[in-house]
Parts: sequence; structure tokens; C-alpha cells
Amino acid sequence: MRFAWQRSYTAASLVLLLFVIYLIKNGSFGSIEALGITNAALPLGLAAAGETFVILTNGIDLSIGSVITLANVSCAVVAGHGHAPLAVVLALAIGAAAGLVNGLVVCFARIAPLIATLATSSIYIGIALIVLPNPGGSVPGWLSNWTAGTTSSIPVAAFWLAIAIVAGWVILHRLPFGINLRALGGSESASRSAGIDVTRVRILAYVASGLCSGLAGVVLAGLTQSGDPTIGNVYLLDGIAAVVVGGTSLAGGVGTIAGSLLGALALALVSAVLLVSGISTDYQYVVTGLIVIGALLAHSLQSRFELRRWRQQRVLPEEAVS
Repeated sequence: MRFAWQRSYTAASLVLLLFVIYLIKNGSFGSIEALGITNAALPLGLAAAGETFVILTNGIDLSIGSVITLANVSCAVVAGHGHAPLAVVLALAIGAAAGLVNGLVVCFARIAPLIATLATSSIYIGIALIVLPNPGGSVPGWLSNWTAGTTSSIPVAAFWLAIAIVAGWVILHRLPFGINLRALGGSESASRSAGIDVTRVRILAYVASGLCSGLAGVVLAGLTQSGDPTIGNVYLLDGIAAVVVGGTSLAGGVGTIAGSLLGALALALVSAVLLVSGISTDYQYVVTGLIVIGALLAHSLQSRFELRRWRQQRVLPEEAVS
């Protein structure tokens, strides 16, 4: 667990560095800037948090962008007909159901997660286009206030990010689901030997991913006050990038939700830094790619250092005994 948190320090350091660069370039940091950055980070952070659950099992979910889109358009269409509370519940249910389908296909059809979720992603985006072919719909003011508003000059999104960090820590380190999830990613055979229901845990990981994507779709509906059948496109690659920057191992078993959320905040800060530097945001994808490569190198070096230190700790007691 300590090693997992150490891997998230890279994301924390990156956030601090980008924040300092932003202050230097912009000269100040007020509530307007904080609002823009946290509003951009919140849906990305939710997408990354959901992806983290799946990657911890040594899997991957390529449908998060499509699920976000489907939840978003469903929420906007139903809310546009005057049923806002139902719209939120429906969007979350759609996300969870999509995740359940992903988990069932992966576990019982024995299809590789990469292929299975790529196929379901196409289905979900197709349904989204049927529900809302063009941008439209509407959401009530209270939903926008709960996602894009401020409280005492502090963005509401900042509170939601803090809550997500705490909730993620509780789920992964205090609930049996989270503990079993990390054990499954570490070794499936050992998890089976320990009596863990591997199939159930893996399905629940995809359900959690779908639920987080559904929540991200609702947040985006509140931020944009409408629905858009293309709104989730950017969140697939950016979501995985945030997970990687946050220190979660793509091999599974090691990672934190807090790290992924910090990774999302770092990517949101990249866009803000480019903007105040007068550089076109078209370069954001180039910078993001370089950051991901740098993070992977940093995590690799950190892993080698930890392995070397662990070996030294084993050798020293043996030498003392001899």
C-alpha cells in the first residue's frame, strides 16, 4: 500500500509544478481560474477513477467515453422533458448497466477486455446517437449549480474532487471489495486460492467503472447545460493518461484513486498553462503524451529503486545471522 501511494507522488509533484508555472505566467490565481481548472478536472477525474478500478484487475475499459456520452445525452433528454431527478438516476443506472454488460462479456464470454469493451463501446455510442443525434436537451439550474457553481468563492467541483479522493481511499483500503480488487490484480491464482470470488470482483470493477462514467456524464450535462453525442470522445485516452500519470500500474494490483484524480488535475492544468502562455491548446495532446511517457519512466525508475532496496533489506538480515 505504501508503494502505491509513493507512485502517486509523481502526479502530486506534477500538479505542484504546473500550478507554480501557472502562477508565474498568469501573475495571480483567483476563483475564476480555480473554477475553470476544477470544472475541467472533475469529469476527467471521475472517468479516470472508474478506469482505475478496472486496470487494478489487470484489465482495461475502452468504453468509458461512450458510456459518458450515453449517460450525458440520456440525462439531457429526460431532464429536458421536466424530469431532472429521474434523469440523474437514469444516467447513473445506464452507466452501471453498461459496466455490468462489460463485466459479463469479459468474464463469461471469455473475450479479452480490450476487444470486449471496444465492441461494447461501439454499441453504446450508437445508442447515444439514436437518443440524441445532435447536441440539444437541457438541464435545470440546480444541476448546474451542483456541478459548475461556487460556494464561498470555492468551486463546487473542488469539493467533489476532495470527496472522491476520500471515497476512493475508503473503497480500496477499507472495504472488502477494494482489498479483493487489489489482490486480484496482484495474482489471480493466489486470489482464487484465498477464496476470493474472482468473477464477482471483476464484474463489480466494471460496474464501478460504468457508474463513475455515468456520473461524469451527469456532471458534463450540468457543466454544459445540455447533451452532446460527441462529448465523451476525449475522455477515453485522457482518462487512461490520467490513470498512468497517477501511478496506477497497467499490470494491475498497484494504484490509488487519489493518484488518478491528481493525474486528471495535472492534465487540466496543462491546458490552463498553455492558455496563459499564449500557446495553442492544439499542443495539449503533444504535451500530454510527453507527460505520460515521463510518468512511465519515473514509475519504472521508482519500481527499480524499491526492488533494489527490498533486496538489500533481505540480504542484510541474512548477513547478520551468518
